[in-house]
Amino acid sequence: MQDYVKHYSDIVEQFAGSRGESIELLLIGGLAMGVYGIPRHTVDIDAEITCSDDVYYELTDYLRQKGVAFNLSGDISGWGIIPLPSGYRERAHTVSESGLLVLKTLDPVDFVFSKLRRGTGEDFNDAVEVIRTFDIDEQALQERIKLVHFPKDPETLFFKKKYRHLLDLIGKK
Repeated sequence: MQDYVKHYSDIVEQFAGSRGESIELLLIGGLAMGVYGIPRHTVDIDAEITCSDDVYYELTDYLRQKGVAFNLSGDISGWGIIPLPSGYRERAHTVSESGLLVLKTLDPVDFVFSKLRRGTGEDFNDAVEVIRTFDIDEQALQERIKLVHFPKDPETLFFKKKYRHLLDLIGKK
């Protein structure tokens, strides 16, 4: 695990310890990249959080006081019009359990789809790095896309265009 991942997880674990309540974070973004062994600079915590409502609001205040940027939500699939593939929580991997903090990451294939939802240049770079690191093939991506419940929305067409672009990028391995 990269040092910056440990830095952020230590802050959250310190808070959890002070409250005596457990917190589970399903990491996405740069912290997940660090857990995957692919270092990438990040300045925030992007994660799905499981905890009580009181702990959530107190943690967000605590992180602000510490100067830590964050995007924490009870449902990362709702961060965009295109949801993550159904079952992503069940496929998530526990990467650390210490004290009152459990850290998880998305299954690498689900992580790729999380990156396509926003689809910036950095997101495509992250997706390609994860595909290469975990040797994800096109068939695995095709199987997982079947688990995405696409809305009847123009964003679906844009997502599918990003998906085709990603396939073009990995075809150049």
